[in-house]
Amino acid sequence: MLSYVLCAATFLALLILTFTRWRARCAGSGIAAVFAAQVAWSAFILMGEAGVAVPLGLFLAIEYLRGLAWAYVLAKLLARSADPAVGRGALRVLAGIAVAAVLASAGSLIAGGSSSAHYFASAWLWGGLTISILGLVLVEQVARNTRRGGEWRLRYVWLAVGALFTFDLCLYSISLLKGAIDQALWTARGPVNALLGVLFAIGLQRIQVWQAASLLSPRVVFFNAALLACAAYVLAMAAVSYLVRTLGGTWGAVAQTVFLTGAALVLVAAVLSHQVRAWARVMVAKYIFPYRYDYRAEWRKLTEALSATTDEPIHERVTHAMSALIHCGAGGLWLRDAHGTYVPAGGDLAPPDGPQESGAAEFLEWLRTREWIYDLEELRGGRNRGGAPLPPAWLLDDQRFSFIVPLVCGESLVGFVVLGQPLVAIRLTWEEIDLLRAAGRQVASHLAFEQAAKRLAEAQQFEAVNRLTTVLMHDLRHLIAQQALVVQNAARHRHNPEFIDDAILTIDSSVKRMTRLMEDLRSGVLTEQARRVELGELCAELVRRTATRRPAPRLDVRDREIEVILDRDRLLDVLEHVVRNAQDATPEDGTVSVIVRRAAQHAVIEVADTGIGMDAEFIRTRLFRPFDTTKGKEGMGIGAYEAREFVRKCGGSVDVESAPGRGTRFIIRLPVAPPLSAGHVA
Repeated sequence: MLSYVLCAATFLALLILTFTRWRARCAGSGIAAVFAAQVAWSAFILMGEAGVAVPLGLFLAIEYLRGLAWAYVLAKLLARSADPAVGRGALRVLAGIAVAAVLASAGSLIAGGSSSAHYFASAWLWGGLTISILGLVLVEQVARNTRRGGEWRLRYVWLAVGALFTFDLCLYSISLLKGAIDQALWTARGPVNALLGVLFAIGLQRIQVWQAASLLSPRVVFFNAALLACAAYVLAMAAVSYLVRTLGGTWGAVAQTVFLTGAALVLVAAVLSHQVRAWARVMVAKYIFPYRYDYRAEWRKLTEALSATTDEPIHERVTHAMSALIHCGAGGLWLRDAHGTYVPAGGDLAPPDGPQESGAAEFLEWLRTREWIYDLEELRGGRNRGGAPLPPAWLLDDQRFSFIVPLVCGESLVGFVVLGQPLVAIRLTWEEIDLLRAAGRQVASHLAFEQAAKRLAEAQQFEAVNRLTTVLMHDLRHLIAQQALVVQNAARHRHNPEFIDDAILTIDSSVKRMTRLMEDLRSGVLTEQARRVELGELCAELVRRTATRRPAPRLDVRDREIEVILDRDRLLDVLEHVVRNAQDATPEDGTVSVIVRRAAQHAVIEVADTGIGMDAEFIRTRLFRPFDTTKGKEGMGIGAYEAREFVRKCGGSVDVESAPGRGTRFIIRLPVAPPLSAGHVA
């Protein structure tokens, strides 16, 4: 009797501390309810030992309440930290056991003093045994999922609650086997609970706040499917054996022994059977714990590995990421080249001089259409799931290779990854296969994007070279035209000093332009030298250079001293191209005008002609399209395009107003240069 007095006093003191000194750290944890249940439980046992009649149902209720209170504290902690589905599942199991306990208690109350009361009285042993097993499962979950580095804070909590449920398990199981309560264990139960309560209090002292976020890992996973199944089997067999003993008459004990022996043999055989264990593993993984892998975490790691901005080549990152999914030590990547052959691309198992595989191989088609994951160890052992075509000998004979994973993007097989030996022996299940397939598709999409980006970059490089070549040819064509014009006029004007002066200026300009063209060829880019340019002076030179053709352009400078900042020679070339196009489109008796004016913060250069004009559709779709010309073989089709691109690069714009038979007006707008400061000389 004194033992339970000690237990009641201990937990009463802890209950008082919960509402005083430990109020903040125990808030919302349910620990106060546990201590209160322990006090009530001790009081009821003391009443019974003192001779006070305690109804059987009430005794069952308080016995179950005590065990369920401890289990509730642990389940609540797990439910707050675990995946919502797992947490709800833990609480549902706990609620189901609580309902069963209430029903058993109600049955005992209804039975009262009838002869069937014996069966209901024994129900507390079965219920208590079940609650003890559940409590140990929950203790294990808390221990497994404690945050790294925080074990010291929860160590005494594990020990206290685990020891409490272990003691109850021994008491209930031994009492069931004896058919009566073990008095020694029953007497020791009081001081043992008191001692464990003190141990729990020591553990509670180490915890600042009883919260899942600070105590447990955020990814809580239940590992006890086998334990729960075995426990359920043992409980069921014990219940049946009890019925056999009770109903078996004089042969009851013998029948019970035979039955328990047979049940134990069945359990051991099931545990040792690979087929039964594999079936159970798949069933549990599919229907009880559907997420063996944390797919969000796996997907995040794969995405981070593929998109990492490191010096490691993408092919190496692919093999490392795929190998890490199922913990393989190495990997190799084979990709399809331009000829349809799958060649080594990266990874420890795919050296540059490694074997290649023709795209016509049958197993590659199987990879593409079925997204088949080859387990090479199974094939070497003579097992071929699904009758898949065998891979080539170089894959089967190399003992370093374990798995082949296809990389399928759309309907195309981009390549395949060969994974090496796993660090821990593994047999592929439906979940590993699904994970590898999904990862293979992700990797294939990423590699396809990388290949497309590489092809685009190569095409852009060729485009840049072609553009440079075309621009150079365009400039050379103008230079040749200028030199040819000098040669043509030399026969008539060679004795004219003014012609000689103009010819020298033309040759000097050509030499400068050809020198710059040589520099552009050497550097691979078009060089520009930006400086302040006065548009009136530049357009005057433009008119002089184009005056040899008819109709000669007329210059109209409406605003003086308009300056812009850009490459003078490039702007002169652009304007010369526009003026010559206007001359080509205008009859000799027509007019071509060059107008220079200012509009707010922009300089405006207009080139207007009275030529044949253009319709709106031509202006919209063809005028500025590169390599589209109306001059046949004489034109390059890039003059208007280059003019617009140069003006845009300078921050300006180009507009065209035209109509068939009414001429054309090119309007070029450029930002005006800011005025020079007092320290500068114009």
